[in-house]
Amino acid sequence: KGQTPNKIESILEQLEELSRETFYLTQVTIVGALGKMETPKAMDILRSLLENTPDGRIRRIAEEAIQKVQKNIGSDKALKQLRDELDKLKKDNQELKSRLENLEAKSN
Repeated sequence: KGQTPNKIESILEQLEELSRETFYLTQVTIVGALGKMETPKAMDILRSLLENTPDGRIRRIAEEAIQKVQKNIGSDKALKQLRDELDKLKKDNQELKSRLENLEAKSN
């Protein structure tokens, strides 16, 4: 809170870079910092950690942090982000279907 958008973006970029570290205490600290933020980008980084870390302890606290961020953002913004993600997935899916149809047509 209280940071300029550019500063927040810079902080998020640094946290994202650090989130690739595999050291447990580093990951715990990153998750804690991201859990205090009020931006969808923090949720994206947390989801990436959740999906990519093998440590169940980190996954559990990342899930809790995602819930905190959703509360910080507010349900309207969180819902909008989910809708945007769904729209992007639908678009990506349609593009992949088109490419697959083109490949199938070429092979026949």
